[in-house]
Amino acid sequence: MTGASVRGKKIGIIGVGNIGASILRGLLAAEHVSGPLFISDVRSERLELVAGEFKPRVLVCTSNLEVAERSDVILLAVKPQDVRAVLEGIAPVLGKDKLLITVAAGVPTKTIERVLGEGKRVIRVMPNIGALIGESVTALSKGTYADDADEAVAKAVLGAIGAVYTVKEHDIDIITGLSGSGIAFFAAVIDAMAAGGVCEGLPRELALAIAAQTAQGAAKLVLAGTTPVALQEMTASPGGTTMRGLYAMEARNVKAAMMHAVSAATKRARELSTSIE
Repeated sequence: MTGASVRGKKIGIIGVGNIGASILRGLLAAEHVSGPLFISDVRSERLELVAGEFKPRVLVCTSNLEVAERSDVILLAVKPQDVRAVLEGIAPVLGKDKLLITVAAGVPTKTIERVLGEGKRVIRVMPNIGALIGESVTALSKGTYADDADEAVAKAVLGAIGAVYTVKEHDIDIITGLSGSGIAFFAAVIDAMAAGGVCEGLPRELALAIAAQTAQGAAKLVLAGTTPVALQEMTASPGGTTMRGLYAMEARNVKAAMMHAVSAATKRARELSTSIE
């Protein structure tokens, strides 16, 4: 997705924590916007830090309401428990001509629409912390009143920080478990593999670098079209080292453990969504 869908639009970001600032950075690096981006955050020190990094291409607003007033597209990147208060604060200026993109985990579009009122255009997205380096995986779902043009805008915005997939909203909780939480699961696996290398005599720093690079190679091969099963078959010769290691993993139910991790994270995401509704 190119930046054409957002060029000429005024974009505001409410909440410039890790995800909000990463989207800001991605938009500016990709030159997806021509004018300044409007930002706000309850933490003045965070605003000063972000503004200092991106001057003069960002404009710090005195309130969330000012961001909403001055923007065509408002990105809501606040904690779930703060969503209602922020929405109630910006609702008076959030007309049907504006698009709200929400990054708040576990908050359904119908909950947001209920606070804002009928006809308000909302798109829900779920990126992951890979956004910090432009390698996010983002799930995207339209609300009741958002249209295909709104989806194109949201894809252009989130595409600045990685890959974007349009999904049904009821699947976002699964993707939260698979991708949002999953990046931590892969980090745990990389750490475990590195620890295995250390156990066998490698220096920690070298073992960690090799484990991470190996994981990246596997991921790129899969994304290029090699199935995980085919990749295992390519490296596991009869009686060889890979086969012995795969056997050890099978004996310890590593695959089942990873499946349970995704399922447990998905279950928790669904619980949070229900509690917020």
